[in-house]
Amino acid sequence: MLERVYDTLRGILFHELPKNAKGEAVIFDRPVSGFYIGEAGVKPNAISIVFKGASSPLKDISFGLQEFEHNVNIEVNVGADNIETTERVTQEATRIILSILRKHRRIWVVDICPICEKFTLSPAHFTVDHNNILSSYATTVTNEFNTLWSETHPANLAAPTLPDSGKAAEAFIRMYNDVGAGTTVANLPTKARNNILRMQADNVEPVRMLYDVLCNDNKSSDDATGKQLFRSGTITISAKELVRQIYFGPDNVPTTAY
Repeated sequence: MLERVYDTLRGILFHELPKNAKGEAVIFDRPVSGFYIGEAGVKPNAISIVFKGASSPLKDISFGLQEFEHNVNIEVNVGADNIETTERVTQEATRIILSILRKHRRIWVVDICPICEKFTLSPAHFTVDHNNILSSYATTVTNEFNTLWSETHPANLAAPTLPDSGKAAEAFIRMYNDVGAGTTVANLPTKARNNILRMQADNVEPVRMLYDVLCNDNKSSDDATGKQLFRSGTITISAKELVRQIYFGPDNVPTTAY
């Protein structure tokens, strides 16, 4: 569950960190040598960023609705030429990363696109890059929203424009469910259809939303006197996620399940 959260945070940081002429993410003039998922016993003697999780406690909000609270640590490891340079680069790295993450209070978490097999940071990718498949779904989503708005609001109050990402997410989920139900989707390649069926067999949630994303703690340097030329900074993030649970048992298991 946290794997795609790590990928998303890594993508956001790489996209927004300063770049050099080679397109590498840099702190001051020093390239970030790697973005790693999970603790590494051997770290490069440069700048690296590690994403690792603490826990994701789950609680029931109501019957059929549950809430995860994810906790993620982002660790910045720096090895430099001398004590002061190491400390300054560590401090600067954590400052920049914190300034980036503080403005992302809600985050889309999107799985690899089953149509083109690319990773994306926003569901808007579906309607931008695959409009020939999803345009009819997006139109249906917009029309249904406008109809519902007109039924619940005065005629002189125009319906707002749906955000592109939200409209694309709803359109994709409808197409995704149609494939699972055996409905023929126009212009959808066979390989993409098979990818979707595999995702459904693996219980993949293709589009998720993290909300209340908070940077709870910022340790800009561990100030470790025992390892003068290697320092670490840590940013702790918490994020909530609501998930639906539509099957409750005991009759959702067939007699041939054993």
